[in-house]
Amino acid sequence: MIIIPTYNERSNVRPLVERIRKATGDLSILFVDDNSPDGTQVEIVAMQKTDKNIYLLARPKKQGLGSAYRAAFEHVRRSPEIEFVITLDADLSHDPSELPIFLKLIKLHPVVVGSRYVAGGKIINWNLVRRLVSKFGNIYAKFLTATPVSDLTSGYVAYQTSWLNRVPFQNIQAEGYAFQIEMKHRLHALGANIHEHPIAFVEREGGKSKFSLVIILEGVKFPLKVYFERLLRK
Repeated sequence: MIIIPTYNERSNVRPLVERIRKATGDLSILFVDDNSPDGTQVEIVAMQKTDKNIYLLARPKKQGLGSAYRAAFEHVRRSPEIEFVITLDADLSHDPSELPIFLKLIKLHPVVVGSRYVAGGKIINWNLVRRLVSKFGNIYAKFLTATPVSDLTSGYVAYQTSWLNRVPFQNIQAEGYAFQIEMKHRLHALGANIHEHPIAFVEREGGKSKFSLVIILEGVKFPLKVYFERLLRK
């Protein structure tokens, strides 16, 4: 199953589904929408009329990226037939043509991360400031959390459901980049082998970026919290 959180992504969801279908056929897609005022849910419901493998988890208000993923993962827990999930951004920054590779790799590794920061990975159309914030943010998070993943903030991730079910989601409150960091940190701590596959990340094609100072600050605070917890355990 592919999980895609959405908020004001009406113009992107249809072309995204078309690209996913071209890459993977009829793989199930679960959208988690936080009552987008631009009519994203209307577009998803319209697609459901011709595609029986599109699902919608409609939420009453905007609650954040981490909350959307937690809700989706709880749905997956209740569906034992789902063997893996792949998370994608709705803004077309993650290339669905990589999905067949992810589908092969997730059979071999508990977690597969689409990485911008391993050999072969790259970022397209970001300015210098955004590149520096992301690059050094990941170095910072990797060092403080002692999690051997070069792209901890990546949202293009595949999980074996058997490993996802071991994560105590009731203890995870992080949103944004911090949620992505925490998921990889917790799975590594549980003993999961995390494989990084190089991807090309492209700046969103349409709509408004969710990148904000609040998201950055949370991404700074969580690795520090983990670091001090590690010191106390020593």
